[in-house]
Amino acid sequence: MQFVQFVINGLMAGALYALIAIGIVAVYKSTRVVNFAHGYMIMIGAYLYYTFAVLLPDASWAPAWLSGWTPEWVIAGKNSAKMFSPAAAFYDWIPNIPRIIFGLVCAILGSGLLALIIERFLMRPLLGQSNFSMIMITVGLISVLSGFKSLFWTGDAASVPHLTPNPAFRLDLFGTPIFIFGANFMSMIMAALIFGFIVYWLRHSSAGVAIRAVSEDQSTAYSMGINVPRVFAQAWLIAAATGAVAGAVLAARDGVSPSLGLFGFSVLAIVLMGGLDSFVGVFIAAMLVGVLEALVQWQLGGTWVEIAPYVAVLVVILIRPYGLMGHPEVERI
Repeated sequence: MQFVQFVINGLMAGALYALIAIGIVAVYKSTRVVNFAHGYMIMIGAYLYYTFAVLLPDASWAPAWLSGWTPEWVIAGKNSAKMFSPAAAFYDWIPNIPRIIFGLVCAILGSGLLALIIERFLMRPLLGQSNFSMIMITVGLISVLSGFKSLFWTGDAASVPHLTPNPAFRLDLFGTPIFIFGANFMSMIMAALIFGFIVYWLRHSSAGVAIRAVSEDQSTAYSMGINVPRVFAQAWLIAAATGAVAGAVLAARDGVSPSLGLFGFSVLAIVLMGGLDSFVGVFIAAMLVGVLEALVQWQLGGTWVEIAPYVAVLVVILIRPYGLMGHPEVERI
């Protein structure tokens, strides 16, 4: 049955959607601002990963440990491994470990610096103003980040190394052959773990308590001694870090291109479907949309995949205006 294969593919895609969505939710919970430019921040993170994992290591002046690390046992293992086997994929991946780590760390740091600049010089001066003004700033950031990308990188698509080995596995599930690529499966596990860690940290750490307090009432949080600007900065850093990891995964899966910026709009639909202030709701919505897209592709073809998330969110909002697990805002007079 192809149904099982497409459901598994959808769950792997849904985990990546959840990782991207957590940045939108974190910013909204602390600032009550929907960041429409989140997809373009992911795009910048992908290009930073491409720069530090591909361009710099391949430069003539790059140190030998960064451009390629191939010990003798790796060469011997690669020569003895069967072509297209998991062992061959593993030995092909090992020499890229230094550039992968260097690229991912630099992408996270660079995205974090960009997020701090946005928060400090664009968002913080608008504290106390209407949320609409801050939302329009994020809309304007779309053009700014697109122009920033054009200044430093070309629009040509490029490939980057996967964060994990990418062998193809064939499994038999209830008599049905299932094919899974190792990088996609490990990306799903990594995305789920990062999502779970951040949600646990936000719910049980003092910083998470501060974010929840600020989301309820900024003035009261100020009076309780909470540093509201610092909370805003932490939320933007979370969005930037998770966005950089997601950008690296997307770049390895689909290639680096300006179209990555549009990916955030699909995820924004998922966030609206799950609830702008609910991490659990967003996770459920991400999984549902991932499976929905996979089944739509199976039954109707790739043309309909792009509109599937938007149709789903429209149906959910008509029934539950605040999303699957979102909380309605109650204003007390």
